[in-house]
Amino acid sequence: MLTVRGILNLAGVPGLRERLLHVSPGPGSRLVLDLSGVTSCDALGLGMLVAAARRARSSGGDLCLVAPCPAVTQALKVSGLSRILPVLPGPTPPGTPAKRPLNSKNAPPDEERRRTLNERPRQDSNLRPSA
Repeated sequence: MLTVRGILNLAGVPGLRERLLHVSPGPGSRLVLDLSGVTSCDALGLGMLVAAARRARSSGGDLCLVAPCPAVTQALKVSGLSRILPVLPGPTPPGTPAKRPLNSKNAPPDEERRRTLNERPRQDSNLRPSA
């Protein structure tokens, strides 16, 4: 696991590139980048992550990103890279309750009302039945 800290931008990418050149995942191995210390990532940083994934895959390995902050997660989603770069959550701090999916029993009242309203069929007054 390689821990990355700071900002992945024009200033931070060269250092990460240098560190990644010294890591060579072999066939079947997974290079794990811990991004919990990264506070933001621009297009250059995203390009570096793609290049690292390509390099790992070309040698028969893989790349996995762990614990990106919300800003980096959003950058990965907006760019579409979250579909090709596996992203895993980081370890849950002790004493943190596990998140449960919302359903009708544990959804907040506003969420339940919103869900109910969205499930109702819409009636558009501009549409008239055809004869």
